[in-house]
Amino acid sequence: MFKLPDYEIIVWLLCNKFGKKLEKEVLSSIDKMPYESMEYQGVLAIQWDFDRWDEAVASAKDLRKFIDNPNLIFLRVNNLASENASVVYKDERHMKKPIQPS
Repeated sequence: MFKLPDYEIIVWLLCNKFGKKLEKEVLSSIDKMPYESMEYQGVLAIQWDFDRWDEAVASAKDLRKFIDNPNLIFLRVNNLASENASVVYKDERHMKKPIQPS
């Protein structure tokens, strides 16, 4: 049975030409491959797992340089081992809606 990692980073990016460029920059900012990457309804969700909380936090801090980019919708570091330790750096999920072609 699949078990969610205790420590992970979750990033959501808009799927457009600017988001594709940002995806490459984000992926090159973390020294490991994501354990999951999925595109759904114009949004790319990328997730990395970590063995230790401090590794996850350090990697998430490296991604903070992208916070002002409007194509970054969501950046969170999860700590499932401790209920109140997760950190949300950016959450604009309710604001960003992909433009549907007419």
